[in-house]
Amino acid sequence: MIHPGRWRIGLALVLLATAARIVWAIAVPTIVVGDFATYRESAIYLAEFGHLDHGFVYMPGLVLLLAAIHNLGGGVLAAKLLGAAMGGLAAGPLYLLTARLTPSAEPGQPAGRSRAGTGPGAAMGSGRGAAIGVDRGGAGGGATVALVAGLAYALWPAGISLASVVGTDIPTAAMMLLALALLCAWGPTRPLLASVAFGAAMGLAAYFRAVALPLTALAAVYWMMRRAGARATITRTALAIAVTILLLLPWGLRNRRQSGEFYLTDSHGGITALMGNDPNTEGTYSRSLGIMFLDLTGRTFLTEPHRQTDRIAYGLAKQWITFDAAWTVGMIAKRIERLVAPERGLLYWSVYRPGVLPPAAAGWFNQHRPAVTGLTDLFYLLFVVGLAAGLAFAVAERHWLALLPLPFALVLAGTYALFVAEPRYRLSSEVLLFPLAALGASRLGACGRRAVGSLLVRAARRVSAPLPARFTDAAGAAMSVVERRGLRGTVVVLSVVALGAFIVVRGGSALREGHRWAATVWRVDERPQVALWRAVDRNGDPSPVRGAPPGATLTLPPARDHAVAEVVLPDLVLPGGSVTVDATVAWRGDTTSGARLVLGGVSTGAGTANVRGSFQHGGGPVRLSVRLEKAPEVRASVSVLITNVSLKTGGAP
Repeated sequence: MIHPGRWRIGLALVLLATAARIVWAIAVPTIVVGDFATYRESAIYLAEFGHLDHGFVYMPGLVLLLAAIHNLGGGVLAAKLLGAAMGGLAAGPLYLLTARLTPSAEPGQPAGRSRAGTGPGAAMGSGRGAAIGVDRGGAGGGATVALVAGLAYALWPAGISLASVVGTDIPTAAMMLLALALLCAWGPTRPLLASVAFGAAMGLAAYFRAVALPLTALAAVYWMMRRAGARATITRTALAIAVTILLLLPWGLRNRRQSGEFYLTDSHGGITALMGNDPNTEGTYSRSLGIMFLDLTGRTFLTEPHRQTDRIAYGLAKQWITFDAAWTVGMIAKRIERLVAPERGLLYWSVYRPGVLPPAAAGWFNQHRPAVTGLTDLFYLLFVVGLAAGLAFAVAERHWLALLPLPFALVLAGTYALFVAEPRYRLSSEVLLFPLAALGASRLGACGRRAVGSLLVRAARRVSAPLPARFTDAAGAAMSVVERRGLRGTVVVLSVVALGAFIVVRGGSALREGHRWAATVWRVDERPQVALWRAVDRNGDPSPVRGAPPGATLTLPPARDHAVAEVVLPDLVLPGGSVTVDATVAWRGDTTSGARLVLGGVSTGAGTANVRGSFQHGGGPVRLSVRLEKAPEVRASVSVLITNVSLKTGGAP
């Protein structure tokens, strides 16, 4: 446990983190937009009518808190102060968790011993617990690393900036930190209580974001690290899961009453998956996607019953995910890039989104933008270096428990990478990694002090300058084997991160450019059908296909004389016979003379605005070829937009 006097440090960190966020929320007049506006609107409806609105498809945790504030007479500022308070409170469990995860010994000292060789960590220096690096959060190195983690979080520039944009990411992270802190605090002595407390805190986290629900099962990682045995690991993990489900039971019963189906999650996972895999926008929100969904299904994203709408969206998203594997991999890379890119992207919703600040405040931030973004990116750079070092030193010192938050963060990030990701989605994962980053920063600091001290001692000896014995003993000590391993490991991890970032950014971009496709809506016998466009015969060139809702474009660069795409209507099977095609064509480029479009065997004239004609279909699934070509003497780029495509079979009226 943390030394009793250390609780005062934890409280001071909470006060510091909260004060920094409150000052920001008051000083920066961020306008309520985006999800914050949606949550607040739902909260006001709940407060005034006593139930959630019929378009509510999220988890209710934040909305319940905002509704309580509204009932107490609080307005926008009070809602922002709630977000600031929840962000500040996260510093407490973060400090406790870091102290429990971090070994008290510094590199080069025997495991389980503090600097003075005493304290709580010293008592753990032998036995099975010491072998796996658990419960060494004493008053030595563990408390120091915890202080570094707490201060870094309290003064985290991007985290402070989001205090004025209330969302569910930070509350979810705070509850997960609390869950891990309780698990590590009570796990060694009261394992059943630890499991119950962990499950309860994870249930609270799931009330803010459903993505936290399956992470309860990762309690098994902690028990395996403690070598609790298979039976104990399964029993304690099952207990935590049962408590989480029990805590979410009221929400499940509400869903049963509301939609006739019992479920513990939200009802927009399929919608977000569909948005994240929209080829027309590279996985960002667009009104055109909602219009397309309405055309295809007759539903909006908020049509009841929500569960059924969500399943339909999941089905369409699965269809898009499997349409082109290379594009999907490229989009996963894009989402990873959004989750790990420099943190200046986190300033968008609070500072740099057009219209999110009044003119005077926006002008100030634009004037000082290099300094603001530079400070934010510098902090993140130091965070990444510390994280790499923390991973390396934890492995070098065999302190496996220090890695406990890592699988939680990776599973969260992996979930977002597979479905949908915005820069702010990184917050829950990133907050969980502060203990490991603080460990790395502390270890690098200790190695740096030792290296500098050694240089000073050597220099002093050359000039025969006297130095205090205590200084020469501490600062002039030789670097240990563990320290050297940790430093080498840090270089290796940073090299892997740099190489991985290069592959993700460049490789992902190449896959997306080469395999870009589009989704549109065609009408077949007056019924809407999804039409998926993809390039063929590229010869290594970028895909000529682009989504341009409500249609798609084909583009010919100056050096090419033709481009071919295939259009697949995956939900349609037609009988054999004559099919009439009708489409609107809009030509773009420096010249359209000498260019023509062939759709399903029906050709336009040069530069004409329509495609009309018939072709023979052999029966079965519909796959049509679309060919854009130009005369050899045309050296300019040519692009064509194809919209309003309709097909009529021979028997159609």
